[in-house]
Amino acid sequence: MNIVFVPALACAAVDWYAVARENKTLEYIFKPATMVAVIVATLLVAASVTEVWQARWFVLGFCLSLAGDVFLMLPNPRLFLFGLGAFLLAHVCFVVGLNPSFPPGLAPLLLVPTALAVGSVLWRVLGALRAANHTSLVAPVIGYGVAMTLMVFSAWATLFRADWNDTRRALVIFGATLFFVSDALLAWNRFVKPFGAAKLAIIVTYHLGQVALASSVWNW
Repeated sequence: MNIVFVPALACAAVDWYAVARENKTLEYIFKPATMVAVIVATLLVAASVTEVWQARWFVLGFCLSLAGDVFLMLPNPRLFLFGLGAFLLAHVCFVVGLNPSFPPGLAPLLLVPTALAVGSVLWRVLGALRAANHTSLVAPVIGYGVAMTLMVFSAWATLFRADWNDTRRALVIFGATLFFVSDALLAWNRFVKPFGAAKLAIIVTYHLGQVALASSVWNW
């Protein structure tokens, strides 16, 4: 991994400790600090790559992720929709960044397993929302599920892109998949059934996913 991502991983580790110890002061500092470090690292990496399309859109996606982090971190339930919207737009940026052209070859076939994976979680979450009479969240959550599906699909579709080497493919697929896992854990814990150590599992998979996505910008 490029050394420029070390500060992001260091900030993430402190945030994981803060979450595990329920230290809100540290969490409020190091959760946004992690994404700031990811953004700075991506900008540094982007300055030395020839293909800047992905880098530009990913930086914008990370900025929106930072905004989403802040909205979801603050103890105001009314900000949940703002956080959801910020992350939805972040996924749109990742999708655009991964698709400078239409996915080639048989790549579109990957939409089927991707949609099934995201849809299986989405189905349970929507059922829980309706059961709890949170019907106002149904449409936004569906929209978010569509964006997530396209983001994960776009990452896996790099398997069919000749301009991507194996290392970059592995990083972007790993990052996108972890991002999905993090969101699935968050939705399950929040709406379906809370479980122990949920916050720590959510934040660890989220940060590792973001760092992996950012690392895929570099020409390995």
